[in-house]
Formats: sequence, structure tokens, C-alpha cells
Amino acid sequence: MLARIVGGSELVLLLFVVVVVGIPAFVVGQRRGVESPGIAFVPLVGAWIVILRSIGRSGWLSVLALIPLVALGLYIWVAFTVPAEHGRTRWWTLPFLVPGANIVAFWVYAFTLTQAA
Repeated sequence: MLARIVGGSELVLLLFVVVVVGIPAFVVGQRRGVESPGIAFVPLVGAWIVILRSIGRSGWLSVLALIPLVALGLYIWVAFTVPAEHGRTRWWTLPFLVPGANIVAFWVYAFTLTQAA
């Protein structure tokens, strides 16, 4: 039924985006001790919720990611805040802000993040 509402290629693209962004967010959530890191696989806001929870902020801030210009501000704030809150160098901000490199940087960041104490 969903495939009839949404074209097959759009459904594949949606699943691809959910997996590409969801896996590193899930790993960050697991390593930082976030309750229910599987929320990372919820389309559009799941990864935001897990990342925000990993730095001790409310997952409700993820609603801001749905407002176009506000989302840009949220993204920049998160790029500066997350590495510092996770005890990592602020140099991580640079690859998070570079278009095209940010997805690769997110994967490397997630899989090199140490387990929270």
C-alpha cells in the first residue's frame, strides 16, 4: 500500500537515507548510553533525537529540524556542541560543516567514539 502512495524509487531513497543517517546516530546513542537508541531510524527526526539526547538536550528540539532556516541554525549549533559535549576535539566541527563530507564524517565520528563511562 505504501509503495502505491509513494513511488518505488522514492521509497528506496527514503530507506537509504534512514539507514545512512540512522546507523551512525544509533551507534552514537549506544556508546553514549542514550535510552532507546533505535529511535535513530525514525525518518526525518530520529537521528536528531538521539544526537540531542546524547548531549543531554531534549529530543523535542528535533522539531526545529523541520523548519528550513531554523534547521540550518540548529545544524550549525549541533556541529559545534556535539564534539565538545562528547569530550572530543572541536576540530570535528569542520568536517561536519563541509557539504558532502559531513555524512562520511558522521560515520567516522560514530565508530571512533568511545563508550561513555
